[in-house]
Amino acid sequence: MEEPIFLEPVFKNYIWGGDKIKTYLKKESPYDITAESWEISTNKDGQSVIKNGEMNGKTLSELFNKKEMRKNIFGIKTETLSEFPLLIKFIDARDNLSIQVHPNDEYAKKIENSNGKTEMWYIVDCEKDAKIICGLNKKLTKEELAKIINENKIESYLNQIKVKKGDFIYIPAGTIHAIMKGCLICEIQQNSNITYRVYDWNRIGKDGKPRELHKEKAIDVIDLNKISEIFNTSYKNETLINSEFFKVEKIVGDVNERSNIECFYAMNVVKGEGKLITHNKEYKLKLGDSFIIPANLGEYKINGNIELLKTYI
Repeated sequence: MEEPIFLEPVFKNYIWGGDKIKTYLKKESPYDITAESWEISTNKDGQSVIKNGEMNGKTLSELFNKKEMRKNIFGIKTETLSEFPLLIKFIDARDNLSIQVHPNDEYAKKIENSNGKTEMWYIVDCEKDAKIICGLNKKLTKEELAKIINENKIESYLNQIKVKKGDFIYIPAGTIHAIMKGCLICEIQQNSNITYRVYDWNRIGKDGKPRELHKEKAIDVIDLNKISEIFNTSYKNETLINSEFFKVEKIVGDVNERSNIECFYAMNVVKGEGKLITHNKEYKLKLGDSFIIPANLGEYKINGNIELLKTYI
């Protein structure tokens, strides 16, 4: 494989979305209100489409499922996987998302026949005084938590944290959380779309009815001890997250690298613009672009006033 794989995103127009995916990231969403742009996905709820090379027009899952190509493109570590391991999105919250939680692998496989969902957020942009919710601000028993949730009194027990551009947050499965209004986020997660809503601000959905909550399942999976920290990146290449599910590095400015036959690299441009050079070809890169470095690509360079997130398993 002598070229990177560039992808067309899948857009979601949930009611809490805004216009930054179109105006800030310059993406061609068909929706006036675009909540999410699924950038690198083989999930059944949104499939990324390849937009270059011989697989142009095919879904990423079609390429991943070509067993004879899997090792060379996606790497040795993926040969035993039943599905693509990541789902990466941009999320624009004009309004607060629901208070929610995701199950771990054990619970999700037993109850939902799905992977669990551990995720990481990177703040691409945000309004002044923007916040996120991550964990509880008080020690509670399971019985106390259930009573508070069932009485719709969870708001005052939530850990709210101010964020700024360049912050990143690791959200292990079981952490009660919410992205709050004014945040534009790059979310890196396990390949899962299982969310249990705890509370939705008494909001009315598109159908004129309150959106569905999943209180019993949420109470089952909330980890009472999970309170994630906020970290801020420095302006250099560094590892942000190194977990059992994915590793995320930040690339700033010019780098010369080589692909790794063990695993593909998922790349997301979170600031600036530049170019990718490999096999004597140049590919322009701009804010919001997403692409994959195949495992067998070989040497490549990234040049420019640019910042990227590089994710791999």
